[in-house]
Amino acid sequence: MKKLGIFLIIFSTLCSARLYSQFSQSIIGQVADKESKSPLQGAVIVVVGTDPPLSSTSDLDGKFSIKDVKYGKYDVQITYVGYEPVTIPQVTIAAGKETNLTIELEETITNLKEANITAKNEKDKPINDMSTVSVRAFSVEETQRYAASFNDPARMSLSFAGVSTSNDASNEIIVRGNSSRGLSWRIEGVEIPNPNHFSSGEGSTGGGISILSSQVLDNSDFLTGAFSADYGNALSGVFDIKFRKGNYKKRHYAFQFGVLGAQVMLEGPFSKKYDGSYLINYRYSTLQLFNLMGLPIVDNGQVPVFQDMSFNFNFPIKKGGVISFWGIGGNNTAGEIAVKDSLQWSERRQRFQDNRISWIAATGITHTYGFKNNKTYLKNVVSFSYEDNAYGLDSLDNNYQLQKAYNERYMYYSVRFHSFVNHKFNARHTLRAGAYYSHLFFDIFSEGLRFDINQVATFFDDEGSGGLLQVYANWKYRITDKIEMVTGLHSMVFLFNGSYNIEPRWAIKYRFHPKHVISLGTGIHSRIEPISTYMSRVLIDSLNYNQPNKHLGLSKSVHAVAGYDWNFYKDFRLKAEGYFQYLYNVPIVADSGSVLSALNLSSGYTDAKFFNLGLGRNYGLELTIEKFLSKNYFFLFTASVFNSEYSMNDGIWRSTRFNGNYMLNLLGGYEIKFGKKKVHSVSINTRIIWRGGKPVYSY
Repeated sequence: MKKLGIFLIIFSTLCSARLYSQFSQSIIGQVADKESKSPLQGAVIVVVGTDPPLSSTSDLDGKFSIKDVKYGKYDVQITYVGYEPVTIPQVTIAAGKETNLTIELEETITNLKEANITAKNEKDKPINDMSTVSVRAFSVEETQRYAASFNDPARMSLSFAGVSTSNDASNEIIVRGNSSRGLSWRIEGVEIPNPNHFSSGEGSTGGGISILSSQVLDNSDFLTGAFSADYGNALSGVFDIKFRKGNYKKRHYAFQFGVLGAQVMLEGPFSKKYDGSYLINYRYSTLQLFNLMGLPIVDNGQVPVFQDMSFNFNFPIKKGGVISFWGIGGNNTAGEIAVKDSLQWSERRQRFQDNRISWIAATGITHTYGFKNNKTYLKNVVSFSYEDNAYGLDSLDNNYQLQKAYNERYMYYSVRFHSFVNHKFNARHTLRAGAYYSHLFFDIFSEGLRFDINQVATFFDDEGSGGLLQVYANWKYRITDKIEMVTGLHSMVFLFNGSYNIEPRWAIKYRFHPKHVISLGTGIHSRIEPISTYMSRVLIDSLNYNQPNKHLGLSKSVHAVAGYDWNFYKDFRLKAEGYFQYLYNVPIVADSGSVLSALNLSSGYTDAKFFNLGLGRNYGLELTIEKFLSKNYFFLFTASVFNSEYSMNDGIWRSTRFNGNYMLNLLGGYEIKFGKKKVHSVSINTRIIWRGGKPVYSY
C-alpha cells in the first residue's frame, strides 16, 4: 500500500474527456428559506458580468433557469425582499451539463428602512445552518481542483488547518491530534460504515481509495470540533456528505478515465413532464491495466482491484414532499504472494502470503415534507448498511507449503432511522429536534497462532446485536442581524451494555463588522468503541477465556473553541481558531507499567482488558489564509501548532502517537485559458505539506 500511495501521488492528475459543440450552458436551481427550507417565489437571480445582462426570477416552487450563459466563471447574486442578499462567487459554467444551484436565504431581523446590508460571500458557509464553529463547507470543485486529492473529500481535507493523516497510502483523517477512530462519516443525515476501499483495518475510518465519487456529491460540511447537537457518536470530526440531485431537465452522460479507475455517469429526468431525476455513477479499477503496461503497482502481490457504484433517485410528490432513494457500494481485493525461493528471502515477511477481500454497501430512503405553513418541515431517513472484511495470512514452511497463521472475518449489518422536525417560529427563533436509532448486527471471527502458547487461539467468535439511541434538540436564536446563538442538547445510550452520556452544546457567532466575525463554541461529546473491542476474549489458559470489555463505557470529551474570521479583501479570507479538548473515560489497560490507551489506536483489534480510567488533552492554534478562485488563480495556506497528550491516570502526561506538534500546508493553482473564445483551460495545481513526525510506540 505504501508503493500504491507513492504511485497515486506521482499520477495525481486525472485525465477526462468530454465531447461538446456549444460554448454556452444553463444555470438552474432553487431558492429557499434557510431555516424552514420552504421555497421563495420572486427571488431575483443575476449573473454578474454578462453582456447583455442575464437574470431570472424564481417561480412558485422557488425554481429558476438562466439560459445561454457563456463558459467561464461568474459571480451569481440573489436578492429577495425581507431577506439578506447573497453572492455566490466564481460559479463555473462548463460543457457537459447544466450548473445546478441550491440557494438558501436568511430572513432579516432589522427593519429594511434602517438596514445597511452587504451581500454575503457564500463560498465557505456551512450547509448545516446549526453549525457555527470549526466547520468548513467544501464543494465538488475543490475535491477535483486540490492537488493530490484524487476527487476524494478525505484527501482534500488534508489541506485544512489541524488535519493530517497517518501515511500517504491511506486517507485516515487525524483531527487536532485525535485518533482517526474518532471520526464519523454521514450521508444524508445518517451514519455509514467506513466508505473506503482497502480499509486500514478493523475499526478504522480510512483506506486507500474513497468509494465516494465526486460525480454524485453536492456541497458538504467537514467539522473538526464543538459540533452542534444534531451530531453524535464522534470525538474528533464529522464528514457530513450530501448527494446532489440529478438534472431534472436534461439527460447528461459522462465518461472519465484516470489513474484510479474508469467511470461512467448517467443523469437526467425520468420524463419531460416530471421533475423527478436519476443519478448513477459506476467506477472500475484501472490499476491492473497499469500493471500490465509495465508500471509496477505492487511487488510480489496481487494487483489491487476495486469497483463501486453510487446513485441518487429523486421523486417529488405533489403535496407529499420529496422522496429520494440513494446508496453507495463497492468491493475490493488485494494481497501479497509469498516468494517460493529461500535464496530470495532477505526479509522474514517474504515467507508470508496474505489476501484481503472487502465489501461495503449503504443505502437509504429519505422523505422530506414541508408543511403548508411554510415554517415547518419534517425529514425521515431509513437506511441499511453492510460491511464484510475478510483477511487471511499464511506462511511457507521449509517445504514451501502454506500453513495458516491468521484468519479473520468481520461482518456488520446496520439498520438506522433518523427523524427530525425543524420549525421556524420567526426570523429570530428556529427549533430543530430529532432522534436517531441504530440497530447494529455483528458476526465476527478471529483466530491465529499464539507464539506464547505455541498453538492456534480464537480471539473472538461471536454474533449478536445491540442498539444505539440518540436524541437531540437545537435552538437557534438570532439575537440581532449580527449576533447568532445556537444552544443544544444531545443524549446517547448504547443499549448493548447500557452506557450513556448527556451532552450539552453551545455556540455563538458575532459579526461585529461586515468583514469580521468572532465565534465561540463548547460541548460534550462521546463515541462507542468498535464492536470487536467489546467482544474480545482474554485467555485465562489454553482452554478458557473471559470477555471483560462487554460493559466498557463510552469515551468522552469536552470541546472548547474560539475563532476569528476576516474577509480582508475580495475573495481573500483569514481565519484563526484556538481550541482545547479534554478527554476522559478513555479505555486503558490498568496494569502496572502499561501505556496502552485507546487514544493511540487507529485500527485493528486488541485482546487487552480495558478500564475507563484514561485521560487525554489536545490543544493548539490554527491559522488559515485563503484566496478563493478568481482571476484564474487560488491558494490556501494553513498553519497549526498543537500538543496531543494522554495519561494512564498516573499523573504523567505522554505524547500520543498522533502528536506531530506542527503542520504547514501550502496549496495553489492557476488556470491557463486558451482558444479563440477562451473557453478551454488547463489547470496547474500543487501542494506542499510540512509536518512534524509522530512518536512510535510498542505496547
